[in-house]
Amino acid sequence: MNTKVRKENRKLKNQSISYSEYYGMTEIFDELYKRSSEGAIFHKLMDTISSNANILLSYRTIKRNKGSKSEGIDGITIRDLEKLPQEEFIRKVQKRFKRYLPRKVKRVEIPKENGKMRPLGIPSIWDRITQQCILQVLEPICEAKFYKHSYGFRPLNSAENAIGVCMYRMNHTKMSYVVDMDIQSFFDEVNHTKLMRQIWTLGIRDKQLLVIIRKILKAPIVMPTGETIIPTKGTPQGGVLSPLLANINLNEFDWWIANQWEERDCKELKPQFNKKGVRDKANSYRKLRNKTSLKEMYIVRYCDDFKIFCRNRSTANKIYHAIEMWLEERLKLPISKEKSKVTNLKKESSEFLGFSLRLVEKSNRHVCHSHVSAKAQKRIKGSLKAQMKCIRKAEKESTLKEEIRKYNCMVIGIHNYYNKATHVNRDFNVIGYQMMRSFYNRFKREGLTSRGKYDGKDKGIRKYMSSKMVRYLNGYPILPIDYVQTKISWLRKRNINIYTVEGRKLIHETQKSVEEWKIQWLREHPIISERASIEYNDNRLSLFIAQKGRCAVSGIELVLEDVHCHHKELWSKTKDDSYHNLIIIHKEIHYLIHATDGNFISIILNRWNLNEKQLEKLNKLRKLINNSELKMH
Repeated sequence: MNTKVRKENRKLKNQSISYSEYYGMTEIFDELYKRSSEGAIFHKLMDTISSNANILLSYRTIKRNKGSKSEGIDGITIRDLEKLPQEEFIRKVQKRFKRYLPRKVKRVEIPKENGKMRPLGIPSIWDRITQQCILQVLEPICEAKFYKHSYGFRPLNSAENAIGVCMYRMNHTKMSYVVDMDIQSFFDEVNHTKLMRQIWTLGIRDKQLLVIIRKILKAPIVMPTGETIIPTKGTPQGGVLSPLLANINLNEFDWWIANQWEERDCKELKPQFNKKGVRDKANSYRKLRNKTSLKEMYIVRYCDDFKIFCRNRSTANKIYHAIEMWLEERLKLPISKEKSKVTNLKKESSEFLGFSLRLVEKSNRHVCHSHVSAKAQKRIKGSLKAQMKCIRKAEKESTLKEEIRKYNCMVIGIHNYYNKATHVNRDFNVIGYQMMRSFYNRFKREGLTSRGKYDGKDKGIRKYMSSKMVRYLNGYPILPIDYVQTKISWLRKRNINIYTVEGRKLIHETQKSVEEWKIQWLREHPIISERASIEYNDNRLSLFIAQKGRCAVSGIELVLEDVHCHHKELWSKTKDDSYHNLIIIHKEIHYLIHATDGNFISIILNRWNLNEKQLEKLNKLRKLINNSELKMH
């Protein structure tokens, strides 16, 4: 068996939950999830969506995304927004909600594996902030209604979980046939009218919010040619809200499949539960097989990619035609008949999320053998060779080191995703040999060697140092793509949930270094001035928690009125409010950093009686702003 549940005592730190804690939104999201689970109807969501805390949380989340630096049609990025004072930023977002009018969406095209282009829609950064505010409130409501075997773009769900369930179906429930359905250009084909009805059905009935969502769907798109079009269907890939809307659209399909078998109940049988409180449906399934003509089927979906597992070809063929009709009639989604088919997993492989799955006979039974798909292998090889060219072109040593670092990050990322394949090592052996030959041919004159030593602190690289396949260029390690082992594909634990107290305990340990009332006080007392931007106040809050509410120089626990946030390099010169340029200190220590008057310095130093290490920290901060060092009295 290649699939296990995570150990119960494993503790993680979930970043998105931490952000919600910082801005006091956790309990609000929990309440929305609970009410949605109980079938509540939501008429007044805009007050929560446009609240100060939700807007600040939206800013924090968006600024952490890589896409935040992408320009919309107006040329504005997160860098421009972070300079705004906090009150002005909140006021502008709230004003947009009152009479919302989305800006034009910038259409760009990126190459796909098959040589075609994938269209992406990039909204303006203001619209991304708006969509994130809506997403944060809608997500807990929708999560309570989504089906458990939908894994794409959902909190705590991943491709690893989807692959794990596929392997479980093949190994343990003897599902040897799979229906592969490909929705043609799904994101471009979503029917707006149907989608709005589905949102209404989920209990989201705030009319102002529904008007805003419809305007987002109808936002004008500026094509690469300069032409502007008004979409009549589809949700643009690249929008913050698009993945959630896609899941809402296909959620009805998930439940239609699930109710054919997996969630079907036998009224004659009383519900039975195991020791962990999980519903045991073995008796129900046995009765359904013996007493009904229902077709056994199981769905695994990741966004618009999905598979339906079943036992025989007859059932699979019937399911194929039923799904084709249902999607076209109910959701108005066309099927690509060239890519859709029924596959006998004992004779052919089936591709899913970059993996190739097949049943192979072993010890009088069939087990799942998974590989990295041929398309994925080709893409991996191409991206690594492209990065190798960047290493070859590097002229300065600092540039060379950075390009090698990027290459190593690519290798680690590829391993972390594809190491769920049972034969990943065999698949990467060929690529690894070709890459090492290319490195040798390109860099043998530059001193490529198998001998070297890594003195860095990167834990991701250190685990590769035991391999003899590591090569060194100018002392920098180059990680081998073929040094990889299969990792167990985890099944998602059923009771893990970011919107319940019990569910969070399994994956997240609530910060206890600073009392909640102190964080609340800092939230309610931001620094208000022309120089105090939203970025400054957001990082001030993060630093206070990271430093456990203590002064970075003296180490004492700070009284809130004495909390000062200092720019390491003068703001007047750098205008830099980034996390790494700020530090939390006591207000009198802050005075000492900037002070030049000898008498004043003596009075403060005598009052604090700093030790040698504390004085050294103080002097480092003074040197950064070109002040002279202080000496112990």
